[in-house]
Amino acid sequence: MCDKNSLYDRGNLRSQALDLLRFPLAVVIVFIHVSFYLESIAGRPGQTEHPLLLVICRIIKGFFADQVVPIYYFISGFVFFLGIELTKEKYIQKLKNRVKSLLIPYLVWNTIAVLMIVIKFLPFIHGRFFVAQRLNVTFSGLLSCYWRYDQSLVQDITPVNAIVNSPHFFPINEPLWFVRDLMIVVLFTPVIWWILRHTKNYVICLVGILWLTSPYFLDVGSYNLLTAVFFFSFGAYMSIGRKDMPVEFGRYFKISMIVYPALGILYVVAAYFFPDWCLIIIQVNIFAGLLFAYNIAVWLLREGRCRASAFLSSASFFVYVSHSLLVVYFTALLGRLVRPSSDLSHACVFVLSSLLIAGFLLAVFWLLRRYCPAFLKVIAGRK
Repeated sequence: MCDKNSLYDRGNLRSQALDLLRFPLAVVIVFIHVSFYLESIAGRPGQTEHPLLLVICRIIKGFFADQVVPIYYFISGFVFFLGIELTKEKYIQKLKNRVKSLLIPYLVWNTIAVLMIVIKFLPFIHGRFFVAQRLNVTFSGLLSCYWRYDQSLVQDITPVNAIVNSPHFFPINEPLWFVRDLMIVVLFTPVIWWILRHTKNYVICLVGILWLTSPYFLDVGSYNLLTAVFFFSFGAYMSIGRKDMPVEFGRYFKISMIVYPALGILYVVAAYFFPDWCLIIIQVNIFAGLLFAYNIAVWLLREGRCRASAFLSSASFFVYVSHSLLVVYFTALLGRLVRPSSDLSHACVFVLSSLLIAGFLLAVFWLLRRYCPAFLKVIAGRK
């Protein structure tokens, strides 16, 4: 339990609220990616023998699937500019820090993903796991693994991977598109700094309107990058302007408690009956989700119902960058053990797989932190 007196300092409350969000958001992402297993089984409305699975997939999409990464961008933008004047020296120092915390882990975990494919073709392993039928190891093919993964590198991919959005927009370790786009935005932070210092919130509002309507005219890759620009800049605006986030966001506490769940439910209904509405519902609910998540975190801290764990907060990035490499294996293994046939048994496999992956990675992080801290610092960019 929290000592409420320790939370009276608003700066402390603001920072603890952001730290409190990091690990739950990482676990939510694990659940989202394991839910792709459900989606491959659930099928489409009117063509499914698993209606409960279809509802679960719609709920995950409406409430969680698109909400998490924008919150991470917001936190990144806020932290980047927190308490600094962005001079040339400070910018160079920040870039050096991001090389360690973003670029090196990005290269490491994409390389691990490549090696996991190569290992599957060793004579004593080939055929024992889900494995591609052909591997293109050309120079351009391997380079694509670190930017926009060329699907021709691997043919006959597993059903779990096949339902993910077009791999031409993501690196081979797909969740790392977040890190890739974040690094791009970080390079342009002097431009963001100058604009926010001279235009106040006008440009943020314009970019927000552009982002809100962008799914209708941008491809997935361009939309994701615009999402990074908008939410990182929004976090930067709050930080540069020294906004009191518990107060600023707290003004919308009641409305976020109503709008976010209502839009999530509306998406589930619209997915069945009004699919053309889904894009705008999701867009509005992404922003509502930011307010909702932060306000919930502040409320939990103020009420003394929990506290931010430094260990869990530091583990969140490790869980994020590594979890997708395990999803197929944990889900397939558990599926073979349980052999689900009903909606309920499939749902149990989904929940149990997600919890096992998150728990396993948390245990690995703890072991590395205790016995190999220098190695962990390299692969996760964290102490």
